[in-house]
Amino acid sequence: MSARRPRVYLGGVAPSEGSAALDAEESHHLLRVLRARVGDEVVAFDGAGGEWNATIEDAARDTVRLRVSGPTGRRAEPPIRVALIQALVRPEKLEYILQKGTEIGLSAFVALACERAEAPAPSPSRLARYRRVLVEAAKQSGRLVVPTLTVAAWPPAAGASVVLDPAEGVPPFASFLAGPKRSEVSIAVGPEGGLTPAEIEDLEARGAARASLGPRVLRAETAGVVAGALLLHAWGDLGAI
Repeated sequence: MSARRPRVYLGGVAPSEGSAALDAEESHHLLRVLRARVGDEVVAFDGAGGEWNATIEDAARDTVRLRVSGPTGRRAEPPIRVALIQALVRPEKLEYILQKGTEIGLSAFVALACERAEAPAPSPSRLARYRRVLVEAAKQSGRLVVPTLTVAAWPPAAGASVVLDPAEGVPPFASFLAGPKRSEVSIAVGPEGGLTPAEIEDLEARGAARASLGPRVLRAETAGVVAGALLLHAWGDLGAI
């Protein structure tokens, strides 16, 4: 079996005239960590759906230039756009959510301020780190598109399709999945203390269905990833038959 070719990120810029340059960070990782050399083959993606076969044409300390050939023609993106509206949690939890959510195929993340939020809105440097987590997760998992991340104050500008609520008597998430399939879905998840009843009612008033993931209470960093995986599986992706 041939070795897996490294994937490199083109920083959102498609190749031009069969050539592309990597930024300093991506170049450093490719040369110093992965020990790639001139002539080695890689796979380059722009994070917006494009992916190409490429060869390292020139390598300096902080710059790698690629000679790009044809597109790989590979398909890796889900047929459904799933956004996770996640109440702000501690940074390490949010990083986990972004990483695992990207791996399973979520398309967008909204970090939402709410009454019981565990953390303030991220600083510019923290936001830059979160976006790097998204890029790295997309590289590792073979995604063609790097998911978006926005920060929002309550209420979220885009209404949720479903809000997870562990309260007794709430319909199971399976009931939502048994309904009509949609091309775009938004899942709202609260912090460790949960969304307040008023916040849930607000989301319901704007069209969200309430749904429970079962009798066991999942942590904030687990619930959205589990719900997203169940939805993608049930509606035609992520190992669906």
